[in-house]
Amino acid sequence: MRKINALPIGYSDVKSVIETGYYVDKTRYAQELIEKRNPIFIARPRRFGKSLFINTLAAICSGEKEIFKDYHIGRPENGYEWKKYPIINLDFSGLNNNTPDLLQLSLEDTLTEIALQYKLTLRGHEFKVKISNLMRDMVKVMNDYEPKVIILIDEYDAPIINLTRGSDLEKANIKVMKDFFMSLKSLNNYFQLTFITGVSKFSLSDVFSGANHLKDITIDASADAMFGYTQQEIVTIFSKNLEDIAEKWSKKSNKKITESEVIERIATYYNGYKFYEDGVSVYNPWSTLRFLDSGKLENYWYESGSPSLLINQMLADPDRFDLSMDNLEIEATREDLMYTESRNEISLKSLMFQTGYLTIGNYDESTGLYTLKFPNKEIEASFQKSIQSCLEKNLKDYFIQERDKIRNALSNKKIKSFIDSINTAFATLPYYIDTKQEKQYHSNLHMLLQGLGFLGGRKMQIYSESPSSKGRSDIVLELESSIYIIEIKYKSSGKIALEQIKTNGYYKPYLLRQKAIILLGINFNEETRMIDNWEYEIHEEHLEE
Repeated sequence: MRKINALPIGYSDVKSVIETGYYVDKTRYAQELIEKRNPIFIARPRRFGKSLFINTLAAICSGEKEIFKDYHIGRPENGYEWKKYPIINLDFSGLNNNTPDLLQLSLEDTLTEIALQYKLTLRGHEFKVKISNLMRDMVKVMNDYEPKVIILIDEYDAPIINLTRGSDLEKANIKVMKDFFMSLKSLNNYFQLTFITGVSKFSLSDVFSGANHLKDITIDASADAMFGYTQQEIVTIFSKNLEDIAEKWSKKSNKKITESEVIERIATYYNGYKFYEDGVSVYNPWSTLRFLDSGKLENYWYESGSPSLLINQMLADPDRFDLSMDNLEIEATREDLMYTESRNEISLKSLMFQTGYLTIGNYDESTGLYTLKFPNKEIEASFQKSIQSCLEKNLKDYFIQERDKIRNALSNKKIKSFIDSINTAFATLPYYIDTKQEKQYHSNLHMLLQGLGFLGGRKMQIYSESPSSKGRSDIVLELESSIYIIEIKYKSSGKIALEQIKTNGYYKPYLLRQKAIILLGINFNEETRMIDNWEYEIHEEHLEE
């Protein structure tokens, strides 16, 4: 019977999730992991249910048979032999990584708390010795415990993933983590299961010295739906929620909308992740739950956390990234997907796959090449927002240094000086921001001009795609004494852009404002990604003397 009347949004305690009645059964994966005893590593994007699965493993290995009686592992016919193991369950995202000393102390404090649960102490003077002694003591714990330890580590990469690449702090923290994980590697015979998760793989070689004792199942057939929801799971577990949303949408649109139509819509937003070439497609569980709760197709994944890892890597060394974003289907080798070396050398497509922005679209067995793609609309939109964040950071210093020069050029109608400044700004942008679409140049120029207004003290207003009776001008920029009507073209000409402003009368709504009106048509060159020609007219005849 359901005891908690809520969708399990943000829950990472399997018992509480089961009490809601909305538990998506992943216990067959847990059973297989425990029985096979392999030391396992798996990477999955953030908000994908990793912490809940870790908690599920912990509950099963604690012998909590009763709460799983209605699920795969609890059914007698599936043959799981219930045992109780001593468990070391660590969430590295909760450790203090401000200094290497604090990181080690935080890790030792956590291990001390775990030892106390089994009436043990953390013995020894050196860090490695303490770990070794604890493992040897845990296999001797009585009270019906098995003489094998379960090691569960969530977010293994948290202490280093957002640190400055190559910094002294990163190197020092890696040393602490390496000492810990290499100690575990040497003690592997004491473990029934080692299960380690994170959002990326490229820190593995740093902290595991090759991680050659771990079986990496990130793109393995055995783990294709270990995390995330399959469509069948959603239809089965959340049928009442889908029915309610279909009814709500039907009332709003005054036409019958079926549950199947709701599924079709949410699939384009939240489905599409594939972690094995022939594997099942899965939904992002966080975004799916948020949708089922609100009935609104929104970008929940981006809202749930900053894409700082992706942005920081882009900004640190833009020339390293060779991804052409005008082609959304990207070829990659298995080595690209399974990249475990330094993040100093990772390609953008590898980074985007490991952080969840790209997924497997297809696999060509004859060439051994994977085709990567955006999983769905939500992630494509998230990437564009990440690009915009990158753009904002790139241009921030330029705004501060050049804003007065650009604003003066605009105020004094010095069009060439204004164009030169715009080109200088666009020359600072990494080339992966170029999507080879007119709308992207529109967006980037709008952001640059908007930055002038935000960072300056003078009055400046900017309108994007401002409407008139015959369409919309791309940008209207209003200053204290003048108004700029700007039309943007790509692979065309400034003259054509200017004629469009005049023909459609984009400037006419502003004739009563008693300000000079500058009509400016600009064209961006495909090769240089800068303005290569422009035409303008200044209209002041409407001003009253």
